[in-house]
Amino acid sequence: MAGAVTAHLSPESANRPKHITESAPVRWILIAVALLFLTFIVGLPLITVFVEAFKKGVGVYIASITEKDALSALRLTLLTAAIAVPLNTVFGIAAAWAITKFRFRGKMR
Repeated sequence: MAGAVTAHLSPESANRPKHITESAPVRWILIAVALLFLTFIVGLPLITVFVEAFKKGVGVYIASITEKDALSALRLTLLTAAIAVPLNTVFGIAAAWAITKFRFRGKMR
């Protein structure tokens, strides 16, 4: 390292936790924008799916998901998730351990 960077903090900012850099109104605006984005990206499509699924009533919905093809698709989805989630967990933990434990070219500090 070439040298250290020094900072001169005012007394009020010296008492503030290091991870907080924005003022309270800015933080609330950022939280609101994130929640609004989440609502539009996840919430509205999910609501639309349920509205369309139950448009003709609960009986039609239950009849359609108990068909042979639908049950087969659900079984395949659950089997795939049951295989993928543990594998992703194991490889993710191994990758995180390797990234934190070892030094290699391309790794930041």
